[in-house]
Amino acid sequence: MRSPAGRVRAAITALALSALALTGCAGSDEPAEPSPQQSPTASSAPSAKQRTPAEGTTGTVTVTDDSVILGDPDAPERVHIYQDLNCPHCQVLHGLMAEDVANWAQGDSVAVEVTVVDYLGPRTTHAFSTRGANLLALVADVDPEAWPAVQDALLAMQPSSTTEEVTTEQLIEAARGAGAELDEDDVAAQEGLAYAQWVDAATAGAAAAGVNYIPQVWIDGELVGGESHDETLELVRQAVSD
Repeated sequence: MRSPAGRVRAAITALALSALALTGCAGSDEPAEPSPQQSPTASSAPSAKQRTPAEGTTGTVTVTDDSVILGDPDAPERVHIYQDLNCPHCQVLHGLMAEDVANWAQGDSVAVEVTVVDYLGPRTTHAFSTRGANLLALVADVDPEAWPAVQDALLAMQPSSTTEEVTTEQLIEAARGAGAELDEDDVAAQEGLAYAQWVDAATAGAAAAGVNYIPQVWIDGELVGGESHDETLELVRQAVSD
């Protein structure tokens, strides 16, 4: 027999599935998922020697083989967020959850894992998803404690159209403005998308796990989502407090 908490989470999962059309990037007839048949644009084709972020914990940030964990990685509760930096719904949900995530990251009861995917990059000319995810991977590697602030900055500068130009200089300026210490070698790594393979692997892993739209929030293996982003936040709070 399911525990009361299990029944709550089962109900939350059912609600999340019904809410896709209202709270996910791309329409319900065309979920935001990888498009491997598309060729990369010139701005998103990797040219640098590929790198992998070093795994480990620095302060409240833990880098894994395909994600970043904010807070105690051994916390009893795990909130797992999948997001694409070019997804307006991801931007909204991120803003709503920001205070909770910051509080959880400073405690030891809830950890927040973030997987940044590149579902929308191939659908744009600026490839902001692709290049932004590469920048976050770079920051995770060279200055992990700055990762949350850079994530905030990139979501805040999300392009308003699929064709709006976003330069490498603008991306680097945003990261440095958020506190990331990036040298000229790091700028070259960003220009050449040195973490493209790592981003691709994280994206493929999310798709293989059934994440076919974004944002998605999972808690201890259960999908959590409401009919609005505000409701999703309340359901997440309820789930981690049970």
